[in-house]
Amino acid sequence: MKDLLIKEYGVFMDLAELASLLRLKIQSLYNQIHKGKLDIPHIKRGKKYLFPTEAVADYLSSQLTLS
Repeated sequence: MKDLLIKEYGVFMDLAELASLLRLKIQSLYNQIHKGKLDIPHIKRGKKYLFPTEAVADYLSSQLTLS
């Protein structure tokens, strides 16, 4: 999964790309970040949030095995 996501999105994903991948509204992700409930590591560069694509793949894999 990591290779597929890195090929599609590069090393980092922005908030809009993550929202699209997770099929969530961007505002929902902002709310989770603000409340400290987002389990995916991220960094903030200016006004932009960036998510390491490998961490997103790890998060998705862990969620699939828990279900």
